[in-house]
Amino acid sequence: MHARRRLLLAGAALALGAPAGAQPAGGEEHLQPVDDLRALLAQVRQRRAPLLVLFSTPGCPYCLEVRRNYLAPRVAEQAASRTPTLLIREVDITSRAAVVDPQGRPITQAEFASRFGVRVVPVVAMFDERLQLLGDPLVGIDRSGFYDAYLDRAIESAQRRLRS
Repeated sequence: MHARRRLLLAGAALALGAPAGAQPAGGEEHLQPVDDLRALLAQVRQRRAPLLVLFSTPGCPYCLEVRRNYLAPRVAEQAASRTPTLLIREVDITSRAAVVDPQGRPITQAEFASRFGVRVVPVVAMFDERLQLLGDPLVGIDRSGFYDAYLDRAIESAQRRLRS
């Protein structure tokens, strides 16, 4: 039974972009974190694919819902694609975990979130290769059943803006 559980967790971790063998913290899955913005922005430039960042906090049920129901399936789609059109990462706005900023300086995830004025979560924002926003971020979650459509529209708009 333990081997099966580990296999399922490894599969979920791979689908979410986490390293194989990574365990979900506190029963929550997490997307790959923003770590080195220089490398991420180089990928944005090379692939002409926006960087989508989920700003979240630990234990946030709305963040979990956005991550699990809307972003994890897109991570899996991008992983299966020969030509990914979106880079998806996560930032914990309370975290002291290190991030390398575009100038090569170490900052924390919390400082990164603060640079964009993120104080509430969840926030989904898309960035270009200069770390400029590609449209208005999605703040919160919409209970009307249209969140997926809003997210699709924001992604498509960001992709168009990046290519133009």
